[in-house]
Formats: sequence, C-alpha cells, structure tokens
Amino acid sequence: MQILFGVDETIVKINSKSISIDYIQHFISTHFTTRKIKDNFILIPASSTNTSHRIFLLKWLYSLYAKKNEALPELKEYLLKRQHKAIKIITTKKIVYRLLYKIIDENNIHIQINPQNNNIVHKLKIFLQTKITITPTYLQVTLKSPEEKELLAKFINSTDIINVVHQHIYNKKKMKDFLHNHTKSQEKDLTSIQEAYLILGSSKDDDIKTIKKRYKSLAKEFHPDKVHGRNEEILNKYTKKFQAIFGAYETIFKTYQ
Repeated sequence: MQILFGVDETIVKINSKSISIDYIQHFISTHFTTRKIKDNFILIPASSTNTSHRIFLLKWLYSLYAKKNEALPELKEYLLKRQHKAIKIITTKKIVYRLLYKIIDENNIHIQINPQNNNIVHKLKIFLQTKITITPTYLQVTLKSPEEKELLAKFINSTDIINVVHQHIYNKKKMKDFLHNHTKSQEKDLTSIQEAYLILGSSKDDDIKTIKKRYKSLAKEFHPDKVHGRNEEILNKYTKKFQAIFGAYETIFKTYQ
C-alpha cells in the first residue's frame, strides 16, 4: 500500500490483494454522495463538508498502511491536515458491485447490492417502476406480472442500465424459474408496443408527458456523443441503445395520435 501527496489530492494505492476494500467502499458510498467511481479508482472530491467522515476515512487508510509498513505518527498527522483535499483510492482491479439474489416466492425477490450504492438503487427503482421496499440489508422487490419480470430480466442482463461493472451471484435455475413463472396464457411474445414500454421503463398507464420526459432522460444518458472518441465497441453499444430508445418512443407516440 502506498500513500502519495499531490498538490490537489491525496492518492492511496492499494496494491495488495490481501486488503479487502469492500467495507471501505460501503463506507464511502454511504457517507460521500459526491464520490466518483470509475474503473479501478474511487475519487472523493475536495470539500469542507463531511469533516468527521473524512477524518475517519483517513485514519482508517492510515491504519491499513501501518499494518504493512512502519507506523509513522507524523504521516498520520500530515494526512489529517490534508482532510479537505480530494482523496483518490486506487485498487489493483476494476471495482465490482455484486448483485446477490434470494428468491422468496413466485412474486418476491430480495436483492442485495454489495457494497451499497444509492445510485444503483435509484436507477433500479426508476427502471422497474414497481414496489420496492428498502431495508438496511436488502431490497424487497414485488413483481406481479410477466411484464415486470421481463423488466427485471433486462435489468439483470444490462450493465448499461446501472453504468458500473457488476457481477451476479445467484442460482441461475431458480432465477430463470422466477422470471418465467407465469401461466401458459401469459407465455407469448411481447408485442412491439409492450417491448417499447419495457425499453423506456414506462407503463401503458403513463400519460404522454411522463413518457416523453422518460424518453428525453434516457436519450440524454445514452446519446453516442457522450462516448465520442472512445473505442468502437462502446460507441456501438451506445448507438444501439440510443436507436432502441428512439424507436420505442416513436412506437408509443403513434398510439397517442
């Protein structure tokens, strides 16, 4: 583990696999709403707020450093003097959010996001638009229709929905049974209008104003210009997503004319 002092930020490089940063990630996700997470680093911008949490985090990082190196009290003091500067934590690999599932019954599922990330929870609520009860340890999701289960399936299989690297840990057979547990009369291909509602994360009960607002939000989020200059694979991914969103909105808009 290394601690480097830049002019504007304190950099902590965690280069030992024996140090798990899951708990640190959870603490940061809970107490620093302005943090930025990308690839293999977490950045907490410079701020004069959350002083107590910043001090606690710096002490925590110093204690991890001291376990692997000679304890230097003067280093700890210098760290705390820089509490208002940006803190950048670099890990050896990409930061992964694990989505763990537990099937309760044919309509209910518990989803645990580890480490906790309020941004993922917010996107999940918007995307599913169904009943979600938040507890200290998991999300209770109640799904009562094939359409809602289709939405959950799309969420599970779409990393672009939550914009972070993630992996799924669950019993694949149970999850498949849960997602497709409905009567034969319901087991039919989605119509184009149903598919359009799924893509926009909307429902047939929404008015056109609500649907248009949802469309604009998604179109802005996945516009190809956002990834201009990046590799072709990412650009193609955003282009296909943007085209699907635009096509879905056109399909729904025609029904209101």
